[in-house]
Amino acid sequence: MAFCSGIFNDQDIEILKDKPRTNFTSAIKKMDATSCLIKTAEIHGHFCPGSALGVMASLYGLSLLENEVIESDGIMENLLAIVEVNACFADGIQAVSGCTLGNNSLIYRDLGKHAVTFAIRGKEKGVRVKVLPEFKEYIEDSVPEFYPLMEKVIVKRQGSSEDEKKFKETAREAAFSMTKIPFDKLFSVETTVPDIPDYAPITDSVICPECGEVVMASKVCKSGLKKGMCFMCSGHYSEVEGKGIVEKSSVIIKGNDC
Repeated sequence: MAFCSGIFNDQDIEILKDKPRTNFTSAIKKMDATSCLIKTAEIHGHFCPGSALGVMASLYGLSLLENEVIESDGIMENLLAIVEVNACFADGIQAVSGCTLGNNSLIYRDLGKHAVTFAIRGKEKGVRVKVLPEFKEYIEDSVPEFYPLMEKVIVKRQGSSEDEKKFKETAREAAFSMTKIPFDKLFSVETTVPDIPDYAPITDSVICPECGEVVMASKVCKSGLKKGMCFMCSGHYSEVEGKGIVEKSSVIIKGNDC
């Protein structure tokens, strides 16, 4: 028998089983930034102006595309989001647009810019939404304590528990203040011809002869003494971290590079 904690009633469950993004879709159609921000915080873990900007950028960008993309569920990878920063902004994009790393509709371009391009497969042009630097002025006006506390608590890591509590409060206040600012005050938009990749390939799985773990066939060494080994066992791999895309080395086995 299926177990449900009672967070959703039976009717909600049936609706969400068929269309899991029903609540998001409804909020997007109504341009309900507040509800979208609250839903985004479910995955981001907290409220902050960065994720709020991602929410607003998504609402703005999607409003400039064809209406049906709002119903995108990620299965066919028709709607794509090309995000240029791996920061709070990116979670606002993933949550509202439904384009995520896992469904291969989110493309991460390691440029360090608070900008996102929305594109539809088969369409020549997309829209690039970039954050204007003036957004900081709006935060300073509405929540003047935010940036000093951010400097103390986040940048310098010197805040007390009381400072951390106050910072969370001001971050939440700053986030919701972003949802009340007109799009054209926060962003500039340009039509662009996006460079988008092919559909994500469906690859077989193989067993790494060194660690014995299952790995995508496209993620093993193709030649040399380490042929067939996963990247971790071969000693060279890449990861996305706070700095962006970083090449890592964990040399375990001697031999020619793959």
